[in-house]
Amino acid sequence: MRLDHLSYAAPTNHLADVVQRLGSRLGAGFSDGGVHPRFGTRNFVLPLAGGAYLEVVAALDHPAADSAPFGRAVKQRSADGGGWLG
Repeated sequence: MRLDHLSYAAPTNHLADVVQRLGSRLGAGFSDGGVHPRFGTRNFVLPLAGGAYLEVVAALDHPAADSAPFGRAVKQRSADGGGWLG
């Protein structure tokens, strides 16, 4: 089994705060991963050893956030206050 990445869902209006808080606690900076129209999400990533990464992701006000399974999962977890997604 190989770990690819860990995802942490954040409410869209708190994305920058969550990225800053986690980066500060881990002593590392996240990079802007960009917007993903296919999923209706935006993320920031922190590279880890072996090619794995930590992702902080938020759902956007975008139709795909309601239709794509990943977008829906991020939106729901964020609505529940955010946290580890997968």
